[in-house]
Amino acid sequence: MTKPQRSQSPVHVSDKATALALTPVSRETEARLDAYVDLLAQWQAKTNLVAPSTLPQLWTRHIADSLQLLTLAPGARRWADFGSGGGFPGVVLACALAEVEGARIDLVERNAKKAAFLREAIRVTGAPGVIHLTDIGDYVERSEGNIDCVTARALAPLQMLLGFAQPLVKQGAKALFPKGQDVEAELTEATKSWNIEPRLHSSRTGGHGWIVELDRIERRDHRP
Repeated sequence: MTKPQRSQSPVHVSDKATALALTPVSRETEARLDAYVDLLAQWQAKTNLVAPSTLPQLWTRHIADSLQLLTLAPGARRWADFGSGGGFPGVVLACALAEVEGARIDLVERNAKKAAFLREAIRVTGAPGVIHLTDIGDYVERSEGNIDCVTARALAPLQMLLGFAQPLVKQGAKALFPKGQDVEAELTEATKSWNIEPRLHSSRTGGHGWIVELDRIERRDHRP
């Protein structure tokens, strides 16, 4: 069952070098990421964790794309990752922050199979992640302590993400949402319901990707 992944390993090696040139990491972090990628390749055969078409560019499309968030919140220690799915960016961030004292990444995922994968990924990498098998709303309502940064990747339109993140941002969190080429349209739609002052960062991994950075999210008052 693992042969398809192994046959693509030369592509992964080349892609890995490209990714780590874009987002360098320590040798220890690289080892954790290697273990994570190996596990993902095994589970991908039975659980759809990433789009199969992206496997040859797994390192650039997913890992480097996740790692770049750290440069936008260098002081963040506690992260909340909504809809963690296959672990992007949550598990990647946890691997990168494993040597940082007090670091913790909350991985929020309501799909039981994906949550099981996330638990195994955290176990094999030894990264500081905590799995929350629950809806995002329930997690936000019950979360304790201040979150430094909240993120979500390929989960929902920006307008919906703002609703999820608003309570945490109100308490001081920064929001970082990776988005694609339709980011302007999503921002236009989101500002119909929300007062925001977004900062857009072009993705290091190329294509038409962007990262939306937010420090303030307030619902618009539509009363006459």
